[in-house]
Amino acid sequence: MIEVVTSRNALLYQDALQDMFHLRHRIFVERMGWEDLRKPDRLEKDQFDTDDAIYLLLTEDDGKVIGTHRILQTAKPHLFSDLFAKYCAVKGVQRGEKIVELTRTCVDEDALDKARTEKARKHLMAGLFEFCLRAGYEKFTVLTSTEILFRYLLIGVDIKPLGMPVDMDGSKQVAAIVTVDQQAIDAVRMALGVPETQVHYVGAPQSDPLVLAPDTAQQRPLEAAE
Repeated sequence: MIEVVTSRNALLYQDALQDMFHLRHRIFVERMGWEDLRKPDRLEKDQFDTDDAIYLLLTEDDGKVIGTHRILQTAKPHLFSDLFAKYCAVKGVQRGEKIVELTRTCVDEDALDKARTEKARKHLMAGLFEFCLRAGYEKFTVLTSTEILFRYLLIGVDIKPLGMPVDMDGSKQVAAIVTVDQQAIDAVRMALGVPETQVHYVGAPQSDPLVLAPDTAQQRPLEAAE
């Protein structure tokens, strides 16, 4: 299950959010060596973890957080606009009400074996496309490895580089923009073997600006394969 957490329903997820920030610290600080983010509370947070941030939390049946995405509105301050514009030097920083930025994606590799880690990554990726489509977002930007970019292309997803590849965290990384539509989610679900609805958003007020449409794509996995 993937839980959507915003500032409007965060009270229901206080423990899960703490688990998420601890997970991010273990992955990005302890494992990847982001020394400038080291904090004594072992919670990896930055200036973009504000009330505007949206979190997708991949949880097990007991509520344990085993994976996460952070999603930022590009119409407001985000990493590419404020810190990494140089990585978008070819196409420029992409901004808009229908474009979001994907950051801080990670899976709990310490708690999961290899098979479960791979399964968690697939569910997180399929869940990301589901969330964007159902929330009305048409594109997301991301700093990703060139290997992942080519995987997207092979699946049939519309992904375009925004700049030139750079060496980062031991691999070639490139800023990219990904189109999210019905064809994309069908292709991702078929390729990853994750056809079922995963994303749930509960506990928000009726006036919440974030509304998830019904998951019509779930009814079409066989169509996508034809």
